[in-house]
Amino acid sequence: MKKYFLCFAIVFSFLFLAFNTSASTGFVPGQIWYSPETFSEGETVKIHTVVWNGNDSDLQAKVEFYDKNVILGSRDITVLPNQIKEINITWKVTSGDHTISAKILSSSVTNNGKKEKVTLDNIKTEESKIFIPVTITKGDGEVATSSDVLKNEIDKASSKIGDIVPESIASPVSEVFNKVDDFREDSSSKISLSKDKTKEEIKVFDNSINKDDKKEAISATDKPIAYIKLFLLSVIGFIFETKILFYGLLVFIIFLILRAIYRKIKR
Repeated sequence: MKKYFLCFAIVFSFLFLAFNTSASTGFVPGQIWYSPETFSEGETVKIHTVVWNGNDSDLQAKVEFYDKNVILGSRDITVLPNQIKEINITWKVTSGDHTISAKILSSSVTNNGKKEKVTLDNIKTEESKIFIPVTITKGDGEVATSSDVLKNEIDKASSKIGDIVPESIASPVSEVFNKVDDFREDSSSKISLSKDKTKEEIKVFDNSINKDDKKEAISATDKPIAYIKLFLLSVIGFIFETKILFYGLLVFIIFLILRAIYRKIKR
């Protein structure tokens, strides 16, 4: 895939120059690309560009690649008359905002064996702006998922609480939490079974041939009720399956109850 993309970029540049005879010597407009096309923090990729020589003599130049004002690397190149040259450097990707570009320096042509400095028109590419998020890894070196990050933060919080709260209080709280989580998982399984059963009921209705046979078909009033039931079960099931959502709602409900009790006592 990377080879095909590279070939396509070079061919596209060649066709652009072939049909645009007024194109000046230098970079082909907008030519910055990467291989592989997608990448993340810590990976090593190649940054590519293309230089066109519209002169009748060999072009020698130095091409520098930048990330904003930081030089990532450079290449000394020679481009034959009326030819294009693909140039690339390797880049170890870091997180954050990046503005990648390339610039031609110290350009000259060779006439009768003598080098003569020349001033080119297209000496800088368009800027390629990209954002690379931070990649978090686990102890074994594998990339951590959002669930891994959440679990790690919960473990850290639990550890800090354990250092502050006495064992006589921490143990009962831990037991209550485990019971609540068991309830959540058990409820999630039951809701999933109810969803499957409701889907089967709807399927029987849709596939029923004899609408008068009440044993095999759901009545016309039962079908919309079944769909509403399936929708509600899906919503509730999603809440019970998603830990952060379930405990977030639980905390919110407890907060509302405690606030109502406080207000009642205050009155």
